[in-house]
Amino acid sequence: MSGLNLVAIQDDITAYVRQEFSGYEVYDDYIMDDETILKESNKVKPYIVLSWDGLRNSPTGGSFVGARFDEYYSVVDVSIVAPNARQARIASNVIVDKLIGWKPQNSTPLSPEGATGTWVVENNNGKPHLYVSSARLRFNVNAEDVGSYITP
Repeated sequence: MSGLNLVAIQDDITAYVRQEFSGYEVYDDYIMDDETILKESNKVKPYIVLSWDGLRNSPTGGSFVGARFDEYYSVVDVSIVAPNARQARIASNVIVDKLIGWKPQNSTPLSPEGATGTWVVENNNGKPHLYVSSARLRFNVNAEDVGSYITP
């Protein structure tokens, strides 16, 4: 076992998104704070934001070998910021469709987890300004061969 290298899997996913969607800016762990997003024009070119979660213990992936061999999982939130709701929804659908089932190295294929949605960002005058569409994808991880140490 080479260890639980979550960052390497995150980097693999980021590289894949940047390769497959080279026409978009892709921000890794970009914080979309109110001040920054309000400065953007509603003519902003759509961009992708990948937000990462930490390692979580899978309730069904325990191993008799020990905790270092248990199955763990993590998630990535894939968001698209766009000037209108339809564009945000369409872009999110295309991106998520491309990612579902894709397998990062030392992980399981990405699969949807939880709810997805689109919400409006209002400007200082309370008018629709930008739209954000987001989806959460899950991936399992443990040693180099995910699942090989898991007790049936």
